[in-house]
Amino acid sequence: MKKSKRNILALIASLLALITVLSGASCKKAPELPPVTEDPAVLPSETDEAETARPTAEPEPTIARTLEPGQYMAENGVIYTPEGYSSAEGNSFTFKKGFSASILDYTGKDFNRVTIRYSSTKALKFKLTYKVGDRAVDDAFFLEAGENVTFNGLILGYLNGDCANSIETVAFDSLKSTADFTLLALSSSKIDVHNDKSFFIQNDRFKVGVRLNWGGGINYIEDLNCPVSGLTNLINSHDTGRLVQQSYYGGYDSSYTPGEFNGNTWPYNPVQGGDKYGNSSRLIDLEIGSNYVYIKSQPQDWSQNNLITPSYMENRYTVEKDHIRVDNRFVDFSGYPHGLSNQELPAFYTVSYLDCFTWYNGVNSWADEKLTHRADLKFWGDPKYADDCRFHMKDDNTETWCAWTNRSDDFGIGLYVPNIDLFYAGRFEYNKSKDANNNATNYVAPLLTIKLPNFTALEYSYLITTGSLDGIRATFKANKDFATNESLHKGYSAERDVYVDYTNIDFSKKKNTYVLVAGNHSAVSYNSSAKAAKLRVKGGADPQTFLNFGDFTPGVTAEKYSKLSIEYMIPTSNSRDSYVCDLFLCTGDKTVPDGSEMIRSELICDGEYHTLEIDLTALSFWKGELNLIRFDFFDECTSGDTMNLRSFKLS
Repeated sequence: MKKSKRNILALIASLLALITVLSGASCKKAPELPPVTEDPAVLPSETDEAETARPTAEPEPTIARTLEPGQYMAENGVIYTPEGYSSAEGNSFTFKKGFSASILDYTGKDFNRVTIRYSSTKALKFKLTYKVGDRAVDDAFFLEAGENVTFNGLILGYLNGDCANSIETVAFDSLKSTADFTLLALSSSKIDVHNDKSFFIQNDRFKVGVRLNWGGGINYIEDLNCPVSGLTNLINSHDTGRLVQQSYYGGYDSSYTPGEFNGNTWPYNPVQGGDKYGNSSRLIDLEIGSNYVYIKSQPQDWSQNNLITPSYMENRYTVEKDHIRVDNRFVDFSGYPHGLSNQELPAFYTVSYLDCFTWYNGVNSWADEKLTHRADLKFWGDPKYADDCRFHMKDDNTETWCAWTNRSDDFGIGLYVPNIDLFYAGRFEYNKSKDANNNATNYVAPLLTIKLPNFTALEYSYLITTGSLDGIRATFKANKDFATNESLHKGYSAERDVYVDYTNIDFSKKKNTYVLVAGNHSAVSYNSSAKAAKLRVKGGADPQTFLNFGDFTPGVTAEKYSKLSIEYMIPTSNSRDSYVCDLFLCTGDKTVPDGSEMIRSELICDGEYHTLEIDLTALSFWKGELNLIRFDFFDECTSGDTMNLRSFKLS
């Protein structure tokens, strides 16, 4: 990011003047944010670091100053002396670590927010020292790469009412390789301190609270027209892990030591509210409008004790006539090599009183078809019930909303997130409590399998509304096109976690192949030319593959089906002219094959498709819940032998 020659001394003078100018405004109202577009989820660029989408400031006037040798001046007149750079061109500096600038005479009226305007080719860690009274405070922020970017950061003691009175030094480290950097302006201001636990926005219909000392997560939603006596706040706010909030799961390597939660090794997990020990996330910025509040926070790592993460979460909450809109943005600066993981979009906790979970389980979206209800859900975190708490969206289902309501009152709260794959929902210590601070709670998280990006923003939007089920559905239908969230699938190494009907699997569709789990001496892939699943013998006899019916949410009752049909083809290039296969059908209490439920059948090897049909009515063990089918597709065989599967059907 080289630029034409400029007077670097002018940059330092500009820095000083900018701080003086901007710090002079007491309790200044935050600037209006630009209007939200129809779909704020902007597709990131294919580079590692996309330019920031945050608003930029108007350029400050250049102030004429006389500079000493080695001094530079920002565009607003603040003067600084730089050190630790490898080269400079004008007021653009090249460095990797340890670039710093001593600020000359940056004093003025008290301030609690620092503003920096800059250009950088790489993401940076921005460190600064300011004084609160006579005490020097070392602070740090993260800066995204981009041109003419404006960043606002509240000082560490903002929520306690602290004010700084000078900036001593600023320093920058590149988070990835060498950076070209220009300091365009440095300033400060004083904004109102909202140090209550909750800040509220409301209209005639909704009252919405965000808890500022818990990263700005939603801790309060009230329908002011609620017909249920004693039911006010619908959101459970028992601890930092509840609320309605952003939460993401990443990876770790030798540079990250995983934590522990509920007896499990726990990965990198930035959580907006805070960590499991109750330590709060940090409030980074706050802007308030007539019907919205904008929050920027630095989340804690859930399983660690007071370990703030190198990441930022942004939320814009807007109260509309018939709904609440939330626009989310997350940037991770950790550099960890994240893998694919189910991401909560968002984590959503309600009061226990709302006992019934409802969603649309069809394919004819927004046609007011029958809804599906579950009023018997257990704790989603218990392995015994986890599979029963997963609700996949069927192909072509765009009606991706859900609700927690009370059955007797037909009243509750709904959540609509476009373009997600499944809901994960359940109830914890269900006791019908209306108390938002009760330990009992209901939960839902719309999920997508996403690899968290580094240094690039992940963005998505959702709607919340309240009322009867018919009213909730009507509101979401009227606003169904408010956003697409398409970038979640196109920009973040996403992997679709699709709904598959295990009783009628079409393996000509590549997305269905993942339900076949490779076992001993086998490999599973997709044969694109044959449009079929491909089973391959890998290194030994008796190759196996599995279908785990525990992954199929509705469950399969064996007595409802009398025939099993498998459409297959064995190439003539295989080592044998015929084969024998074994099927192990685990039902009832049997979850692991032991031979007592085995069926042996002959297979034809001629390069043509055939259908193997099994009469299930003659099997004495075919009863109860179907848990697992193990398919030993060849008995005697040679490594490299293959079989194509086109379909699997129970009828």
